[in-house]
Amino acid sequence: MEKVEMMIDSGTATLVEELRERAGAFVNSHVDLWVTVEDDGTLILAGQDPTALFQAAADWLEQGPACTVVDTRWGCGTTEPAFTLCLFLRPPGAELTPQRTAERV
Repeated sequence: MEKVEMMIDSGTATLVEELRERAGAFVNSHVDLWVTVEDDGTLILAGQDPTALFQAAADWLEQGPACTVVDTRWGCGTTEPAFTLCLFLRPPGAELTPQRTAERV
């Protein structure tokens, strides 16, 4: 599994607040979808249908708030939810300093 760590700035903290405010309404309009927003601006979409997850990600990005996808992660599991799509989001124009550490299991 790959671990991604990013520095958090005030712009990202503001974006996280906006994303969390939107998550509740978003999940209500996307049946059978789990939505979580992490403190570092990672949007986690999870569900049983991979096509629906990618459509939900496209819907999320299209509907705002404006953000830049700086990284993604796809996961498959044997329990519900079977699929997870993580989008690492930052405010537009934010200075990015990703630090990657590969962890293979």
